Amino acid sequence: MPRLTRVAALVSALLVAPTLATRGAAQARGAAPLVVSGEWLAGRLGAPRQVIIHTAPSRPEYDAGHVPGARFLPFSAYAVTLEGLSSQLAPLAQLDSALESIGLSDGDPVVIYGQPIPVARLLVTLEYLGLKGRVSVLDGGIDAWREAGRPVTTELPSVARGSFTPAIDSSIVADIAYVQGAADRQGVRLLDARAPEFYLGTSAGQMPRAGHIPGARNVPFSSLTGELTTLREEGKVRRLFAAAGVAKGDTVVTYCHIGMQASLLYLTARRLGYDARMYDGSFEEWSKRPELPVEKK
Repeated sequence: MPRLTRVAALVSALLVAPTLATRGAAQARGAAPLVVSGEWLAGRLGAPRQVIIHTAPSRPEYDAGHVPGARFLPFSAYAVTLEGLSSQLAPLAQLDSALESIGLSDGDPVVIYGQPIPVARLLVTLEYLGLKGRVSVLDGGIDAWREAGRPVTTELPSVARGSFTPAIDSSIVADIAYVQGAADRQGVRLLDARAPEFYLGTSAGQMPRAGHIPGARNVPFSSLTGELTTLREEGKVRRLFAAAGVAKGDTVVTYCHIGMQASLLYLTARRLGYDARMYDGSFEEWSKRPELPVEKK
């Protein structure tokens, strides 16, 4: 390469590098808070392009009263039974269509609310679709919103169909191959969100086998929320993670029976600042495979 060309390339690199660094810092600064209060959302009502999603297994809860401007998204739109496994990520075409039908477009900020577990499952789905940093969870959902005396409505918002382009982030969801090697990976901690009797193997529940995935530690989903479906105080859940052997900088992989309770544990890990993955197949998939080991203790 001629000397002048090399100099030009070097100058170009020096100019681009700080630009990229600045852009990355700006994106980090512009990320939406993961968990927001009712006061925060009240200040955003009516904001341009703000999408508010009320999710629930069925519509009556939404029809009885919802946050003004909220659109309804049923649980069945984003979690389905696939290949004999419950509550799996819906096919991409279904997810894309469902989100566009409630008016979501590229670049829209999103707030989601409802009962903690379906909301956390929706969070996993949206972050898998590339919306990490643009999705916020309303702490306490509609219960805390009502308790604070904030307005609710039964009116349906007028929503035009959106234009959404998924950008899949495969690091959000762990498959069975990743989980098989998780216990042997430095800096990876596998957490089981089920109740202790299922983790310890004293009850199999509806699973083919009882017990837990080797190397997993138990952080029951019931320990993650407080009154009015609010998330438990951050300091308390941080101590639960520490007791389960999670260290600063670890990647947390969560699982449960079918990926529901694990989603709430995923949300908690994200809230505490950990890189997190959720094992979608969870113990339902693992316990169906007789060649895979299961521990009881």
